[in-house]
Amino acid sequence: MTETEKALRVQVLVIGSGAGGATTANVLAEQGFEVVVLEEGDRHPLSSYGQAPTTAMRQLYRNYGMTPIMGKVPIGFVEGRCLGGSTEINSGFWHRLPPEFLLRWKARFGVEDFSNEILEPHFEWAEEALKVGSRGSGYWPKSTEVFNRGIKAMAWSAQEVKRAASGCVNNNTCSTGCPKGAKQGVSVDLIPRAEAKGARFLTGCKVKLLLKSGRHITGVLAELKREGGSSDLVRIDADYVFVCAGPTQTPTLLRRSGIKEHVGDTFQIHPMLKVTALFDETIDAQKSVMPLLQVKEFWPDISIGGSFFSVGHLALNLADNWNENADAMNNYRNMASYYVGVRGTGRGTVRAKMLGDGDPVLKYELSDVDVRHLSQGLARLATMLLAAGAREVYPCVFGLGKITSELEAVRWLDESLPRSSLSLTTVHAFSTCPMGERADRCAADSFGKVHGVQNLFINDASMLPDSPGINPQGTIMALAHRNAEHFAETAR
Repeated sequence: MTETEKALRVQVLVIGSGAGGATTANVLAEQGFEVVVLEEGDRHPLSSYGQAPTTAMRQLYRNYGMTPIMGKVPIGFVEGRCLGGSTEINSGFWHRLPPEFLLRWKARFGVEDFSNEILEPHFEWAEEALKVGSRGSGYWPKSTEVFNRGIKAMAWSAQEVKRAASGCVNNNTCSTGCPKGAKQGVSVDLIPRAEAKGARFLTGCKVKLLLKSGRHITGVLAELKREGGSSDLVRIDADYVFVCAGPTQTPTLLRRSGIKEHVGDTFQIHPMLKVTALFDETIDAQKSVMPLLQVKEFWPDISIGGSFFSVGHLALNLADNWNENADAMNNYRNMASYYVGVRGTGRGTVRAKMLGDGDPVLKYELSDVDVRHLSQGLARLATMLLAAGAREVYPCVFGLGKITSELEAVRWLDESLPRSSLSLTTVHAFSTCPMGERADRCAADSFGKVHGVQNLFINDASMLPDSPGINPQGTIMALAHRNAEHFAETAR
């Protein structure tokens, strides 16, 4: 950006280039709007993907992949910060929003024009854009095979989840960026498609403040990085602003800008507890894509599935009881990792720091129900893995040693794991600016327009009214597509 470009005016300004932002840019550029997208992270070519985890975390992740969610049980949160956002580093697992949640969100939040029939074409658009389908390689990796063996032994219902990775070649680089472009982060095709339609993407550009005049957003102040490490503070005026910066950055930006009504008060996550299983047979999970099945027997409260595995991640999973577990590292080729995920029912908030850059402060308190579901999920997952032939199961719970028998596992069906010993993570966060017509609990209307502001819209994970209990990317993109089309119709 040159000196003369420091004061720009655009028709539609989109903040964030992830699932919601890229979708919004595509729809509006195709409809003939002038669109500029601001992305805090950098643009990285596929040739730079698939590097060592430490390099990938520096390039593609916010806070090097270590964003804390504070509470009585601290939780590690992982999200992307690059062109394409978290779609560049997630698993690509794809779900449509189940009918139960359509009904719940309509009843509790008053979301209008919201049904399977209405959402169907929007899911279809997203699935075509990301080439969503079943595995393309025609076989399951060993970590999936043994998982399936346990599912059959327990006679549980399960499914192979569709992925935005139909051309997957099982090279185990989902979390470090797929260098083959087989996993469809939105930077692979969707962002180039938007650019071909005229949308502009400015990377290395962090929005500091929304500029407001009465009930109207006039533009933003943003910090734009320059080559060499310096930066400029620029003003960009806009007729319309879509904030698609994600479930933590979107509410933080709004609150920094004085927009606080029902913003950042209802932070929801899917808390996840990981376990690692040691088998007598070679698994080589570090060489293949993560396990592809998910147990649906206990959904929506409890989900059980496979986790990314590398030698470094194995060390982290064993670290809670390192003195007892260190020797297990020698058997890494016979090990694979899995998770218990629960549909969080606790309460959380997102606030902007009072000092510094006003970055997010995340808080979430596990509910008693969350703890019970995590405990029951561990009991069931450990029992299933032992039934699959695992010799030992290592949970990420401080002070809880390896589980070697079904009787050791099933105790947690009735007992609750001690909160202070839990080591939890999450990659799914949402609901910080819920949408709907219920003005007493929603930050935006049914199509993402912020209540009380004429030209400000939210179109990312923060608008999901409640925890959906599934991988949320499909729902985010379908709703973003629906909302952007509605805006295009009404704005004209």
